[in-house]
Amino acid sequence: MIEQDENPKVVVEIFGEEYPITGAGDPAYISHVARIVDARMREVAQTTRTRARDKVAILTSMSFASELLEKSEELDSTQSTTRGRLDRLLEGLDKALADETGVRS
Repeated sequence: MIEQDENPKVVVEIFGEEYPITGAGDPAYISHVARIVDARMREVAQTTRTRARDKVAILTSMSFASELLEKSEELDSTQSTTRGRLDRLLEGLDKALADETGVRS
């Protein structure tokens, strides 16, 4: 029986370097993520006019972390608003049901 590698290796190129990535994820997804990281690193390098890989990587990480934090805060706000609306809707339904039950008694 031929053993299948459960975690295939995908070689991706980021900022001119090749990186072998081994993981349980879909190789196409891993490649897609790598292209996003590569594009952001190139954007950061162009914007800051630095080619020092470590500096570009750190600034790119900061950019992604900032974006993630912003999206997380937006999600929290949306969830809070949605919870409030649902609570008001449930209160209205409870009141309507109580009123209807009271009328029939």
